[in-house]
Amino acid sequence: MLVYGAIFVLILIGVLIAVQMRQSVGGVKAACFGAGGLAIVGGVWAPLEWTHRTAPPPEEDQTASKPVSSQSCIKCHPSHYQSWQRTYHRTMTREATPENVKADFDNATHHYLGATSLMTRRGDRFFIETVDPNFVIEMDKAGIPLAKAGPAPRREFSVDRLVGSHWFQQMLTCDEHGRYLRLPLVYHIVEKRWIHVQGAFLAPDQHFFKNVAIWNESCLFCHNTRPIKNRLSAPGDIPTAYRSEVAELGISCEACHGAGERHVRAHQNPAFRLAQRYSSEPDPTIINPARLSVERSVDVCARCHGGPIPRLETWNPKTYADPFLAGRDLKRFWRIAFTERELGIPSKQKSKGEPNGTGSDSLARHDKNRPEPLDGRFWGDGTPLTTAIEYQGMALSACYQDGHGKMTCLTCHSMHDSDPNHQVKAGMRTNAACYSCHAEYQAKLEQHTHHGADSEGSLCYNCHMPNQVYSLLKVHRSHRISIPHVRDSRGTGKPHACNLCHLDKSLGWTQDNLVKWYGTKREALTPDENQIASSVLHLTQSDARTRAVFAGAFSWPPAQRASGRDWPIQLLTRTLDHERYEAVRYLMYLGVRSLHGSGPDEYAYQGFPAERAGQVRKLRAKYVGPASPERTKLYPHLPLNSAGFFADNVLDRLLRTRNDPDVYANE
Repeated sequence: MLVYGAIFVLILIGVLIAVQMRQSVGGVKAACFGAGGLAIVGGVWAPLEWTHRTAPPPEEDQTASKPVSSQSCIKCHPSHYQSWQRTYHRTMTREATPENVKADFDNATHHYLGATSLMTRRGDRFFIETVDPNFVIEMDKAGIPLAKAGPAPRREFSVDRLVGSHWFQQMLTCDEHGRYLRLPLVYHIVEKRWIHVQGAFLAPDQHFFKNVAIWNESCLFCHNTRPIKNRLSAPGDIPTAYRSEVAELGISCEACHGAGERHVRAHQNPAFRLAQRYSSEPDPTIINPARLSVERSVDVCARCHGGPIPRLETWNPKTYADPFLAGRDLKRFWRIAFTERELGIPSKQKSKGEPNGTGSDSLARHDKNRPEPLDGRFWGDGTPLTTAIEYQGMALSACYQDGHGKMTCLTCHSMHDSDPNHQVKAGMRTNAACYSCHAEYQAKLEQHTHHGADSEGSLCYNCHMPNQVYSLLKVHRSHRISIPHVRDSRGTGKPHACNLCHLDKSLGWTQDNLVKWYGTKREALTPDENQIASSVLHLTQSDARTRAVFAGAFSWPPAQRASGRDWPIQLLTRTLDHERYEAVRYLMYLGVRSLHGSGPDEYAYQGFPAERAGQVRKLRAKYVGPASPERTKLYPHLPLNSAGFFADNVLDRLLRTRNDPDVYANE
């Protein structure tokens, strides 16, 4: 049809020329001019049409194509470019320039367990002066804390590159070997203050430079577009050297739409552009994830949100350029793990005090032969417990049906039509997201949920996608859409959805209601699980991952409304005294702040033990009000004494049996 349309337009041009010139030059000459104009336009158009129609199909592997920057896309796609500009994907990695740095470098100081660091700016460059890493390593080997090591030699690092712009901003310094090393201080954008990286991730106490990582080895691949490692030294050489390259820092157009060189070249042909404008077929020169099959569409996101492991036998052994591009089968080049064993992680957690690995061969060479840290990424029932593996959660959902259903990441998310925070499409934060496939529940919502239609208990995702995921000093929604069975929360560490909202209730209370409402099968519960609130049991007994998720629930407004606001301060300040994980201490104190309006400086979650203990005593004196015997009636699942205070003998018993291995959530 387009060919006939083009012929019609050419004829129309010729007729218009003839009509316009008829009165001035006569009919014959006008006809000649019209025919000449028709010939010229047709002579130009015909080769263009022929070229685009005879263009060869795209190669299956376009990884050798020349990368195209986002600046090439703005000319034809200004609205998409502008919407992408607002996203945090774009700013995932940036050069350390004044317009990109969010941190305070105005002679800011930071104190952490005996080490003082100074952040300064000179012109358009930024620097961190802190203790010398070699001295830190020597003291760590000798078992001497920095606070007792005496005057330490110092070293200044330039801040050359940044990772993160939403929750944290990590600082990278580039050394003479081309390695970008993560410095131990990060800027917590949410709190607008510097913290030590130890408190940004879920990890036990480590020395000052323990969490230094090499950007070229890991961050490079998920935080940038079309990355190439280009490792220059032989494996095992110390120090390693790199000449790493990316098409563009951050996540830009080619990360989701595939190689763009052929697309740009093809659209320089106006005949091709016109043909595509009126064609119902997809543009063969570019990838639109929305037009791909379910599996291939999801692969685009799973490349970074599936924590994939490279199949190096399919990679270029010299450059280690990522061979995956949108539209290809991700599993040809990357392996997706669904268990810690598949990740190469021991299934048994390490005991307290067992040595752990490091990410930097230069700053901790003495650790190079130690095993890598335990990266606890899955609950005991297989549900992902950290971010960056959202794909596995969706893949375990019945809605996905092994890629044969209709659900993809784009069902709920959009890069170009959403709020940058979580990038959820308009309307997808309501039950309308679920009614599109489960319309039968719309008419019987209260009957199904046993909660008021306008309450948080009737929002589908609060029960079927609860806040069971930890990362970045926050709790997030699970991407595993599932029915909240009690059995999945027994012995797995995974909090039950009901008890993340009803913090004052026990797992036995949850089971009684599920049996009554839905006729579910009863599970054998312990006396404590039947009688004591799950939040109390897990904050006192469970490992740091479970404690982090429950701690985060105390600052969630729906949980505060459902559970009461007068008792958590007792539990949180009592368990703060026993918490050795900085990230969990932060989340627990965030609950105190949310409930009582305290300031961020009333508790130093990264401070010395004696300092923290004194601050906790002040918090109790300030916020723990008079006891009330009525509390025992209001909260039958809280272990309260007759005066309405938490019973010390019960909490002491629970704390003595805490399961507290070294666990790591490096997200």
